[in-house]
Amino acid sequence: MTAPWLTLITITKDDPAGLTRTMASAAPLRAAGAQHLVIDGSAGRERSTREDTNNDGCAIFVRPAQGITDAFNAGLALAEGEWVWFLNGGDQVDARLTPEFLSALLASSRAGVIIGGITYAGEGEPRPHPPGALQWPSLRPWIPHPAALVRRRLFEQFGGFDERYAIVMDYEWWLKAFSGGARADVLSIPFAVFAPGGVSQQLEARAQLVGERDDAVRRHQSYLWRTWVAAGGRLARAWLSAQFARRLGSAPRRT
Repeated sequence: MTAPWLTLITITKDDPAGLTRTMASAAPLRAAGAQHLVIDGSAGRERSTREDTNNDGCAIFVRPAQGITDAFNAGLALAEGEWVWFLNGGDQVDARLTPEFLSALLASSRAGVIIGGITYAGEGEPRPHPPGALQWPSLRPWIPHPAALVRRRLFEQFGGFDERYAIVMDYEWWLKAFSGGARADVLSIPFAVFAPGGVSQQLEARAQLVGERDDAVRRHQSYLWRTWVAAGGRLARAWLSAQFARRLGSAPRRT
């Protein structure tokens, strides 16, 4: 049996209205053959059951809530698609992103990660990514995971999300994957509409977020230093080459 071209993983907890919006926005992708898994940790629901919603191809797995990282990994364990897209409950597939375009893009890309544009709910266009000079090395979490698609084989290669991180598990995974040679395509094309209000945006979680981010940087500091030093070396060589070329151009010619 042929594997799906894409698996969407949606984690949700006590937000039926948000889940409904997410599932509705992803319906065209499911109709085009994408797998859609929902990991539901909502209170008051029967534990450890599976049910299909409206026979539209969306599989819901109800399980005890044990944090975002645990839910991400639970979805990964069930994913069958060549590509994986984490689209949380409340977030939506941008209506401008058609299944035909996305499937063609994934089929033609040679990267392991495709990072698209993310539009905040209520805004008309995606927020710009940081300038290229600030993207790599990634010293701050900037990759919007609701708008990032990853080849599933990278999770097989680098493992899932580290459960010691409750908030920046995706940032730590990016550092791990990119230090191992993963390549990314960065696009401004709108992929997802983000629903604000998640734990990473809550003021009371700020201290934990900063602490986890700093710990991830410490764990992967050798990769960050190597990237920085290599970039500095390329800059120095380019500068020396430019100086040499300028001197040759200004030297008096012999007649």
